[in-house]
Amino acid sequence: MKRIYKKYVELINLAENANGRKEVVSLLKKAAKLKSMSEYKTAA
Repeated sequence: MKRIYKKYVELINLAENANGRKEVVSLLKKAAKLKSMSEYKTAA
């Protein structure tokens, strides 16, 4: 669980410093997928 959260925070930080729109969108999608995975695991 901590690894998922750590990777999520890392992706959000990368998205804040990203250059292009496509790069930001792809990083945010990856972060959203990790967040939904962590929410699924806590609910189960």
